Amino acid sequence: MLSCEHVSELRVRAAGGHMLQRCAKILPAARNVRSITTTCVRRNSGNMSTTSPSFLGTAWESQKLAKCLRAFDPQQMEAGLVRGAAVMWADNQALKLQRRAHIMWENDGPQTVFIVKKTGSAKTTAKLKEIATWQKKGIRVLVEKPVHRTEFPEYDAFDAEDDDVDFCISLGGDGTVLHLTSLFVEDTPLPPVISFSMGTLGFLTPFDAGDFKPCLGRVLAANQDPVFCTLRTRKRCEVYWEGQLQRVHHVLNECLIDRGASPNMVTLEAYVDGHHITTVQADGLIIATPSGSTAYSLSAGGPMVAPSVPGTLLTPIAPHSLSFRPLVVPESSEIEIHLPPSARSHARASFDGRHTLRMLRDSSIRCTTSLCALPMINMGYLDRDWYEGIVQKLKWNVPIRETDAADIAAFTSRSLLRNKGVDIQNLSPVGKIADSISEPAQGDVIGPIGKNTVSDDRSHPPQKTDGIKQKVPDKVTAGTAQSKL
Repeated sequence: MLSCEHVSELRVRAAGGHMLQRCAKILPAARNVRSITTTCVRRNSGNMSTTSPSFLGTAWESQKLAKCLRAFDPQQMEAGLVRGAAVMWADNQALKLQRRAHIMWENDGPQTVFIVKKTGSAKTTAKLKEIATWQKKGIRVLVEKPVHRTEFPEYDAFDAEDDDVDFCISLGGDGTVLHLTSLFVEDTPLPPVISFSMGTLGFLTPFDAGDFKPCLGRVLAANQDPVFCTLRTRKRCEVYWEGQLQRVHHVLNECLIDRGASPNMVTLEAYVDGHHITTVQADGLIIATPSGSTAYSLSAGGPMVAPSVPGTLLTPIAPHSLSFRPLVVPESSEIEIHLPPSARSHARASFDGRHTLRMLRDSSIRCTTSLCALPMINMGYLDRDWYEGIVQKLKWNVPIRETDAADIAAFTSRSLLRNKGVDIQNLSPVGKIADSISEPAQGDVIGPIGKNTVSDDRSHPPQKTDGIKQKVPDKVTAGTAQSKL
């Protein structure tokens, strides 16, 4: 199992490394903790909170100090954050606001791995076999029950109630990762996941499947060289009808409430921490995590948010009011969306695009931050994978050069020629396009400026040319071809 202690769990507000040493003297002992990864903020840096995105160093403290920090009472060390005053936190619950960490194994290494692949893909099936064969060195391999029955009976079937998984491997795209998280029991800690890109464009799959050997080798040797990990926020969504809890869903990307099949806009009442903030009149509303900010929310005009930011996005879909812009609220806030009894129609709710239900009038969905985040193994330090992803995959702020524009023009010209039946297999330079245009189709007449003046449609008679017979050239010149295209 994973042994990963986060400073946010300990609720430490350290003004510097010297504060940690003082904790060891004044705090009682607690249960054993193997190691701790924490953020230290330099003295007089102007930012005294360890929940800041600033990550100025990693401190590996002794076992004795880690014991003391586990029993730490947050209200004992809140002096020094505000000049001349003590701080008592008003948040209703203590959330793990820290999202970036290292992982280490409790024992010599992982004992069980759960491999999930994209369904209906021969490529992922072959890669699963290759990975399982390579790493089966005393490691138990688990697969999904349908995969066990139809493809790999030699591997054990995964059972969320019984199996204790050390880490997971995802072979596919973002949808495969979302499917993987739904296979575990709700409200239970999830094992770390390493995802290999074998699907469509995705932000949760930073690793190349062709390099699985060095990647997995580093994960297996995490005790010698700690592996970077981001705890991705998940949302706990409770569905209520007439005040009674009906069901609970956990989402990694978003909870969507829209008008469904109704032609009318949906009317929703939005509450944050029990306070009514607005009445939504739109095609729908997206409640997204930072991981989901690059999914449906981005298509609806929402901002892109780094996965380590402790926030929740409220993104409207085609709102009635143009002033209704996306909103980012604290991760610790409880969000409630209510469909009033006076609504013109029912609504539809979906969770990560996998589970869908019909929202009746006088029903509500309450979204809070799940205490069990998804540990995603990263390639680089901090949020480096995410920043590289938005540039490489979304082309974020990547300018289009003139050379790129020329390539686009050449591609467009070749596509037009292909539609006309021109053989362009050996056509590569742009300059050869004009020389490879075939003769005009029978019935076409080339006008004075090189454009068709007579349609090939038999329903339209040939147009008169004022007695001047236009000669059809044997081959179109380069200038004529370019104007025609």
